[in-house]
Amino acid sequence: MPNRQLFLKASVVSQYVGQVVDRRLEPVGLPGYLLALLTHVRDHAPVSPSQVSEASGVPLTTLRDNIQRLVDRGLVRRDRNDADGRSYLLVLTPRGNRVVERASDALLEAYLAVERQLPRPREEYEYIFDEVTAALKASLEPSTPERLLTARPPAAAEGEDRAF
Repeated sequence: MPNRQLFLKASVVSQYVGQVVDRRLEPVGLPGYLLALLTHVRDHAPVSPSQVSEASGVPLTTLRDNIQRLVDRGLVRRDRNDADGRSYLLVLTPRGNRVVERASDALLEAYLAVERQLPRPREEYEYIFDEVTAALKASLEPSTPERLLTARPPAAAEGEDRAF
């Protein structure tokens, strides 16, 4: 029987990421799952909840509750969506921008600490995570091609052998 550890290993990675992020964000007063949403809003604003759902992989039903949490904390506001009267657009408030900045500063040391522990360049791992994310997303689609074509992995520095 083939090894079927991918989901388990991804779950373990997710748990550790959550612990690292939550520990670093404790002084900021924002849980990691809300920071991720806040970051998606910042990066794509003005953005509809369905666009955030697509970008984050979080189902709309879960997202709506978390959006309300951000609104209640004064970190995000809902603006009218002139293109679609049934929807609204999300924008960070000035307070939301300050929180994202404080959180970014808090997480920088975590990124650097993890990066120092990696045996290969961080970009290689990001590439692999992108591939796995694309494969997982495609597996949820009604018609999935046998193999996804993605960009090539980052090139190794001259004189370095970085075989996967």
